[in-house]
Amino acid sequence: MNLKNMLTLGLAGALVLTGCRKDFDSINTNPNEPLTVSTGFLLTSAQKSLMDNTTDEWWNGRRGNQLAQYWASNQYSNESRYQFRTEIDNEYWSAFYAGALKDLQDIIDLNSGENAVDVSSYGSNGNQIAVATLLQAWTFQMLTDCYGDIPFSQALKGSENTTPAYDSQADVYAGLITMIDGALASIDAAGAGPEGDIVYGGDMSKWAMFGNSLKLRIAMRMSDVNGAAAKSAGEAALAAGVILDNGDNALFGYLDAVPNNHPINQDYQTRNDFAASNTMVDYLTTNADPRLSVYYAPNAAGAYVGEVYGLNEANAALTPNDDVSQRGSAVLAATMPGIYMDAAQVRFLCAEAAAKGWANAGGSAEEHYAAGIQASMDFWGVEAADAQTYIDAHPFSAESWVYEKWVALYMQGIEGWCEWRRLDGPALNACADGSLGGGTDGDLPPHRFTLPLDEATLNEANWDAAGGATNTLNTPLWWDVN
Repeated sequence: MNLKNMLTLGLAGALVLTGCRKDFDSINTNPNEPLTVSTGFLLTSAQKSLMDNTTDEWWNGRRGNQLAQYWASNQYSNESRYQFRTEIDNEYWSAFYAGALKDLQDIIDLNSGENAVDVSSYGSNGNQIAVATLLQAWTFQMLTDCYGDIPFSQALKGSENTTPAYDSQADVYAGLITMIDGALASIDAAGAGPEGDIVYGGDMSKWAMFGNSLKLRIAMRMSDVNGAAAKSAGEAALAAGVILDNGDNALFGYLDAVPNNHPINQDYQTRNDFAASNTMVDYLTTNADPRLSVYYAPNAAGAYVGEVYGLNEANAALTPNDDVSQRGSAVLAATMPGIYMDAAQVRFLCAEAAAKGWANAGGSAEEHYAAGIQASMDFWGVEAADAQTYIDAHPFSAESWVYEKWVALYMQGIEGWCEWRRLDGPALNACADGSLGGGTDGDLPPHRFTLPLDEATLNEANWDAAGGATNTLNTPLWWDVN
C-alpha cells in the first residue's frame, strides 16, 4: 500500500471514529439533566446551613446564649459551667468548613474559572462571587472570634491541601478586610443578583451595605490592638454606607413547617432545656425595659424570675419550670428570623465610631445610641410610646452604651459574648456552682473555645503549631486586651 492510500484510509478511519464519538455523546446526554450544578442551590444551602448551625440549641443555646448569659439551663447545665462537649467542637468545625464554607467556595470557583459563563444564568458572575465571599468573611470572623488562630489562607483548597496551616488571628483579621474589599469591588450594579439568595433576594445594594457593616464590625473589634488600620477600614465602611434601618437587616427567613422552621422552635417541640437567665432578667427588671415581656414569659405566678445562672445539674433540675421565666413566644416561634446583621448592632457600632472621633459616622454617639435602642425595640415589636419612654429614661453614657448593646444582641449569643469580652461589660455573674472547665477569673465566661480535638489527628502538625495542645479557655484572643 502506497503512502497516498495509507493517508486516505487513515482519514476515512478518523472520520468514522469522529462520527461515532459525536453520535455517542448525543445519545448519552440527558437533555433533562443540567451539565453544571445550580449555584443558586449552593447559595441557598450555604445560607441555611450557616444560620441553622449558628442559631440552634447547641452552638447558640448551650454556648452563645449562655456565655452571654441571656439564657440559663433548666437541666443539663454543664455548658453553663464551661464544660464544653468535645464532639460539638468537632462536628460544628466540620459543618462550617466542609459544609457552608465549601459550598460558598464552589460558587466562587465556578464563577471564576474558564467556564464561568456556564453559571452566569444564575446571576452575574461578579455578584455571585461577592455574595459568597461576604458570607465566607462573616463565617471566618465568627470562627476566629471563637477559637483564635484558624485555617484561613490555606483553607478550602480541597485535595490540593488537606492539612492547611493556621493563621494568626491578626492575619485573619487583615485578610477579612481584604476579602470584603474584594467582594465589594466585585459587585456588578448593572448585573443580576444571585439566584437562591434567601437573605436579600439578590438585591446587591443591600449586600453592599451588609459588606460595609461587617467591615465596620471587624474594624471596631480590632480597634484596641491595631487602631490605625481599624480607623481606616471603619471610616471607609461608614463612608460607603452601612445598615441603619431594620428594612435593610440581613435576615434568614424561616417558615412554619419542618424542615424550614427555626432550629430553636424545632428543638422546643420535644425539649425545654433553657430558661431566662437571672442575669438578664434582673437587669431588664431594674431598668423597666419593655423588651422583658418579649424576650421572656412570666412564671406561673405572673412574675419575671430568672433561673440562677451556672447551677450544677442536680440544682438546676430542682427548680420547677413553672417557678422561673421561660423563653418568650416570639423567641420560640417557627418564623423567628435568623440574624446575620441588623440595624441595632450597626447603630451601636456607629455610636462607638462617633465617640472615637472616626470620620463619616453620620451623627453623634448619642444619636446613634438612641437609634440603636429604637431599632431593637422596633425589631421586637415594642410599642413606639414605650420605646420612647425607655430611651428618655436611659440617656447615653459610656456604661449605658455597653449595656444597651448587650441587650440588643439578644439571640445573637456569640456576638453578645464577643462584645462582653472586648468591652468588659456589662457585669455578668460567676456561675453559681463553680466552673467545670475554667473561665475568665475562674467562674466568669471564658475567653475562647479550645481547638477541636479532631484536628489533632487530621491536621496534627498545624494544630500543634497553633497551640492546640496548650491553649485553654483562659487564653485571651488577640483583640481581647482589656
